[in-house]
Amino acid sequence: MQTDDNVAGASLSFDMPTTEFGDGSRAVLPDILDRYNIKSPLVVTDEGVEDAGVLDDVLKFVSTDVTRHYATTEPSTRDFDDIPSTDFDCVIAVGGGSVLDTAKVVALLLTHGGDPASYLSVNNVPGPLCPLIAVPTTSGTGSQATQTAVITNDGIKRGMSDEFLQPDVAIVDPELTFDLPRSVTARSGFDAFVHALESLTARDYRWVDDRAINYQGANPVSRAFSRRALSCVWHSLERAVHDGDDREARRTLSLGSHLAGAAFSNAGLGVVHAIASSVGGMVDVPHGDSLAVSVEPGLIYNLPNRHVQYAEIARWLDLATTDEPDHDAAHALIDGCERLGESVGLTGSFEEVGLERNDITALVENTLVQKRRIKTTPRTPVADHLRAVLEESFEC
Repeated sequence: MQTDDNVAGASLSFDMPTTEFGDGSRAVLPDILDRYNIKSPLVVTDEGVEDAGVLDDVLKFVSTDVTRHYATTEPSTRDFDDIPSTDFDCVIAVGGGSVLDTAKVVALLLTHGGDPASYLSVNNVPGPLCPLIAVPTTSGTGSQATQTAVITNDGIKRGMSDEFLQPDVAIVDPELTFDLPRSVTARSGFDAFVHALESLTARDYRWVDDRAINYQGANPVSRAFSRRALSCVWHSLERAVHDGDDREARRTLSLGSHLAGAAFSNAGLGVVHAIASSVGGMVDVPHGDSLAVSVEPGLIYNLPNRHVQYAEIARWLDLATTDEPDHDAAHALIDGCERLGESVGLTGSFEEVGLERNDITALVENTLVQKRRIKTTPRTPVADHLRAVLEESFEC
């Protein structure tokens, strides 16, 4: 696949946690604790991970006593009053995206104290945190590789983004995902797919102003991660959903999810995720479903600026032939994304998640305020243009 990988004179940086990947990699946890001289870790998890036996499967390698703090399904700034007051020198997160995001906030508060709401938005963390070790049990959010925690404040999902929030170590053990339910595999995996696609096609880093976080636009380093992530997820998600015992697919999806997280934490995302977050804030649906209904309008919005690249990706994924015109091949990619969501059982339309045409104004407004995401989308969002695309989606 041909992409713009010319190395320009503009500076770029790339950062990601120290990573342990592979079946059984959770066994290195004691070595990591020794490396950081950890004596009193706090474990952040949730009851589902604990009840499934996954937490004990990770902690069996740890000889020191640990205290547990339980995350909620949708973390809120009101959820942190009960953090244990004992002195802890490390936070270990074992769980999905909500657990990992909660752990970032817990590590922040253990180190710096204060009100969680005061750290919302970008670049509000005053300094380094205590060591944070992330052990994901799903393949989707990529939070183990990112500098962002998504947390609800006053009923609105907000981002807390700062390079200090990125975990120090990510232990990505595919075995921890082997028994995931089909619905969780589908939703989290589709999130990873969109992370890879949006980071690959994000605005070029040469045309993105310097920012407090490393959402610097697609660049020669991030594109390599994005391409590999996209290939991994595209070729494994349906297999993992429809045959949960396909271990190769589970492993490939785990790797793709992690690489996608590393890619977008350095390149940024775009209008697809901005629309999806707006949907999630307006109706109570899982993030994967929000993405499934947002991917078509988001890609169509960016189409004038990305039709050549979309066409290249479509041919690379065997969604189009080399002799098809770029216009047709680009639309083949959009259609392929929709079919992928449908194949793994995700919601297909705004109406199905509970939105109506009279919600379009709020949807546009809520999308445009997400500066963290739309600064790296390839086509600058304009209200009237975005409204026109969303109206077409409601007419389909």
